[in-house]
Amino acid sequence: MTETAELDKIIAASNTGPLVSAFQCGRTNLLKRYFSLIYITASELDELDAHGWIDEVERLIAEGFLVVEDLNYLEKKQAETVAKRIARLHKSANSDWHDDLAEAEAIALMQNRTELNIEMILLDEKAARQVAGELGLKITGFPGVLGRAGLDGILTKDEIRQLLKTCQQQGTYYGDKLIETLAEKYGK
Repeated sequence: MTETAELDKIIAASNTGPLVSAFQCGRTNLLKRYFSLIYITASELDELDAHGWIDEVERLIAEGFLVVEDLNYLEKKQAETVAKRIARLHKSANSDWHDDLAEAEAIALMQNRTELNIEMILLDEKAARQVAGELGLKITGFPGVLGRAGLDGILTKDEIRQLLKTCQQQGTYYGDKLIETLAEKYGK
């Protein structure tokens, strides 16, 4: 394969977290490298707006890279069931399943919209990843995208480490052990 050859990009659904991380460290280009299109739900759009990233989101929508999908009534009911399942996995006894609804909606979107050809879901939250895995969905998160970029020789160990530390400093929870493991395992 030559350096100019186009990668086989895939279509993904995403939760808010991986997109926020890409915005925090200024690396949406890595999402564009591996994905041809990313779907989010309307509630995730609201969540991204609440996090202060609406300008970046609107730019990606205008580019045709990010597409917002509304869920129908049955998909919303399914998402509620999945959110309750995710909430049960949290260590906190007072977890509110409403807090897991955005992740659950991304899962419902991937499960129900086969016509969208979604091949992977982007999730960073541990309990949501566990449920998606139990449902047989192919999963990655923003750290996984960075790991892939490291394997492809795009990012060094230090760059992976610094990008995740930047996200961490801006409030995204990536543990130090995860950061070091990813940097050492996937960085060149």
